[in-house]
Amino acid sequence: MVKDKKNIRTVFSKLLSYFCNIIKQKAIRSQVTENTEIAAKKTVLFCPLDWGLGHIARDLPLIKEFSKHGHRVIVAASQTLIDWLEKEFPQVETTLFEGPDIRYTKNSALFLKMIFILPHLFRWLIKEKNITSVLVEKYHPDLIVSDNRYGARHYSVYSVIITHQLMLKMPLLLRWAEYPVYLLIKRLIRPFRECWVPDFEKEHSLAGDLVHKYPLPKNARLIGSLSRFDDPELPVDISKRPAPKSLLAIISGPEPQRSLLEEKLKNILNNYPGEICIVRGTDIKSAEVKKTTQNMKIYNHLQTPYLLKKIKESDVIISRPGYSTIMDMYTLKKSILMIPTPGQTEQEYLAKHHHNNLHKLLNIKHINTFDNLPHPLPPKVLNNISATKNFREVLKELY
Repeated sequence: MVKDKKNIRTVFSKLLSYFCNIIKQKAIRSQVTENTEIAAKKTVLFCPLDWGLGHIARDLPLIKEFSKHGHRVIVAASQTLIDWLEKEFPQVETTLFEGPDIRYTKNSALFLKMIFILPHLFRWLIKEKNITSVLVEKYHPDLIVSDNRYGARHYSVYSVIITHQLMLKMPLLLRWAEYPVYLLIKRLIRPFRECWVPDFEKEHSLAGDLVHKYPLPKNARLIGSLSRFDDPELPVDISKRPAPKSLLAIISGPEPQRSLLEEKLKNILNNYPGEICIVRGTDIKSAEVKKTTQNMKIYNHLQTPYLLKKIKESDVIISRPGYSTIMDMYTLKKSILMIPTPGQTEQEYLAKHHHNNLHKLLNIKHINTFDNLPHPLPPKVLNNISATKNFREVLKELY
């Protein structure tokens, strides 16, 4: 009898020990899972260049994607870009990171001006490195994403640069310098762990020579198009057709060329028979509407959902052919009339590259009345069968 009691106690003890071990293992697994999830959340520091809104606008889908997956995103930018971002995505953290003050010229001698300010730009490169070190010390990021800021990197942090400017288009007399400048850009890109190029393979390229004229850097990877309009949460009424002769002019960009184009377009569009909307890209804090004629509305600024609505509703769109705009229109399958900024060799090249393919080049010097305005190309289904990974697939590899 005593022996049977001892056997029962032994069996009971073993069962109790067995179940305790199961509970303990579950607790350990739960703790490990919890710790892994916590460890997986990253702090991402974005550093976009302030040369118009193009860089921060194309970074917006990346910023939203990181935030959507629970990562902490801090955008270090100029006050102008911060003002824009706080309207577009107010929940994101921001901190001041000013850049060099660069203005366009009134004539086409911009490239000569850029040559003269090169020493100033290289000094800024050193300054950017110092500012980035301070930001790393303050925020302890796991990842730095720089958009065309070659000094925004740190030896101790996984640093990525976004650029489509793997070579610079030169004026005719300096065409010989394109390859040496490509080698310089390649050298500036080399310290980054990765270079994300917002474009497709050569046969589907939006950037053309800017990306594919010379071999890609070893750390470069194509991530497809980047557009702030590539957002499933943006409301779009695809059933609504553009009103006949409705015209949208997007004329944001550096001064004084922005104002010169605005005045020229106002003169050309005088007595235009359709509805006109001009988005000036000034005073980001105010979307003030000004009416100059019965059928013309002028907005200082439009947030992305409202600008998307205007683009969808417009029959004719006039814009600078900045690369971000080219990607936006690719995403929205819209054709535009392109007016490159005088002396801005990249825009002049992109206008020629896309002329009569997806868009039309508009020589504003030869346009004196709206009757001379050509009609944009009809909408076409873009042949995007590129094997390039899109940016969401690339980001998943970092999660």
